[in-house]
Amino acid sequence: MADDDHRRRARRAWASGDWDAFSHHVAPVGAVVLDRVRVAAGDALLDVGAGSGGTIAIPAAQRGAQVVASDVTPELFDHGRRRAAAAGVEVEWVEADAQDLPFPDARFDVVTSTFGAMFAPDHRRAAAELVRVCRPDGRIAVTTWTADGYAGDLFALSSSYVPLRPGAVSPQAWGEEANVEALFAAAGAEVAITRERVDFRFGSVSDAVATYAEQFGPFTALRAILQPQGRWEAYLADFGGLLERYASPAGDGIAIRCDYLLTTSGA
Repeated sequence: MADDDHRRRARRAWASGDWDAFSHHVAPVGAVVLDRVRVAAGDALLDVGAGSGGTIAIPAAQRGAQVVASDVTPELFDHGRRRAAAAGVEVEWVEADAQDLPFPDARFDVVTSTFGAMFAPDHRRAAAELVRVCRPDGRIAVTTWTADGYAGDLFALSSSYVPLRPGAVSPQAWGEEANVEALFAAAGAEVAITRERVDFRFGSVSDAVATYAEQFGPFTALRAILQPQGRWEAYLADFGGLLERYASPAGDGIAIRCDYLLTTSGA
C-alpha cells in the first residue's frame, strides 16, 4: 500500500505543471550520458524515468539504439510520442515503477536514468532493478543531483515547508558518493562516479521563479499543500532568495549552476 500511495502521489506531481517545457533545462545532460556509455546503433536501451524522452530516449534512438522509455507518469508519453515522431524515430513507451521494472533479467545492453530513479522511495530496490535488467557485460548510467549546492539547498528548502513522510529517505541521499557506491555494491555492481554540472538559464530570477511555479510538477504539488495554508507566497520568496545566491550573469539573463553525479558501470 505504501508503494501504491507513493506512485499515485508521484504521478500526480509529475503530471501537473508542464514537464515537457521544463525538461529543456536538463536536456544537455543526455549527450553527456550517451557519450559516456558509448550508445550506438543496435543497442537495446532502457531509459528509466524518461519523462517525455527529450533527454535520453529520443536522442538515443537517433543514434540507432532500440529504445524503451519507462516512467511512472504515462501522462508524459503523449509529448514523447510527438517528439519522437517529429524526430523520425521509434520509441516504446512503458508505464513502470523504477523499483519494480516489468522487464526480464539482463534484457538491455544499456540502462539509463537521468534524475528519475533517484525519486523512487526505496533506493536500494531502485538500484537493484537497474542492475537486474542490464546485461552482465552491459552499461549503466545514472545521474542524480548532488546533496550540496543548488539542488541540495532546494531539497532542504522544500522539506522545511513540507517534511518527508515518516520513514522516508530523501532523494538527496543519491547525491552522496559513498551512498551511491553502497547502493550499487549491494546490487553486485562496481561503479565509477564523476561530478558534472549543467546550467539552468533564465531571463531573470523572477522569470526562474515563475517558470518553476508554472512548469515544474513538484512545485505544483507543493502549491496545492501550501496555498490553502497561506504559505505559498512565503515559499516562493524563500525560493527566490535561494536563486539569488546561486545566480550568475549569463548573456541577457542568468545561469543557475546545478551540480550532479554521473554514476556509471561497465562504461
